[in-house]
Amino acid sequence: MSQQFDEYMEGRFELYGTEYKLVEPENIDELMQAFDVKYALETHISGLMHDEDSSGYESLLQKQIDYIHEYVESLGEFESSTLANNIVYLAKKHGMRVGELENTIGVSAGYLSRTIKENSKKKMSIDIVWKIAQLFGTDIKTLTESEMWVAHTNTDLLERFLDRLYEDTRDNFFTWELDGGVMAMLSDRYKVMGLITEEEDETAVYHANHLNPDIKWVLAADIVFLERFEEKKDLVIIPYKSVEKNRLFGYDFIFVWEDDRRWCWEKIFYTSDTPFGSLQERAKKLYDEIEWLEFDAKLSPKVHQMISNYVKGGRPE
Repeated sequence: MSQQFDEYMEGRFELYGTEYKLVEPENIDELMQAFDVKYALETHISGLMHDEDSSGYESLLQKQIDYIHEYVESLGEFESSTLANNIVYLAKKHGMRVGELENTIGVSAGYLSRTIKENSKKKMSIDIVWKIAQLFGTDIKTLTESEMWVAHTNTDLLERFLDRLYEDTRDNFFTWELDGGVMAMLSDRYKVMGLITEEEDETAVYHANHLNPDIKWVLAADIVFLERFEEKKDLVIIPYKSVEKNRLFGYDFIFVWEDDRRWCWEKIFYTSDTPFGSLQERAKKLYDEIEWLEFDAKLSPKVHQMISNYVKGGRPE
């Protein structure tokens, strides 16, 4: 009985009323549990006073580290296009370049670039995979097995659409144009379509059938658009707000085009479509970038790319 009890208690310990057990991982899920135990021990040891004996906990920590290393060695290294695509997606999502990610997790310059390159023969160690998972708030299983870059809901898809628009705007791939309404003169096409009317003081009132009709909505800033984003259709952003309550605002994304001398429009999406604000935050970030670029020197995407290459050390062809 005593031997059975000793075997049961081996590797078990308690921290702040919570019972833990050292984990000898045999799969990815158990590896995650092992890392959790390791982290709990490290946190506890770092919080001990200088005169408190930590040797017992350090012994447990070392044993847990050994278990992790044994499993890691059995895995070897990861070779996965899923992993590579996820790393690229997460880096872009957080506005990081691969070189910045390498610096953040403490690997040599070019390590990730070479590893995630298509058809690369280099493999990534699980230690690096773990660091990347921790950095981006995910886990190893998700990072190596799930297609995180694939939009699984309409909201996911729209978030990525806005992220891409922001990136291409920031990198000068797009040139947004003004249709006015606040600082600039309002284009007549919105009046013709019945979307906007102007009052005597030139306040642009927005008549959106998806918004509360008991609230007066006006343009919060100038309407902007990308010409012929989809064939003959312009992609238009309409920023609006409530006259009475400044905290009520949003962005409507619509297509506008001319058909047989008649102006037409259709909904792409509205930031009010989701109740949690993820679309609104991204749309605001995009619009703020567009506004800021209004005061920047104007360069065509082609000229911008040519000058960028030259500044980086290239030579005109």
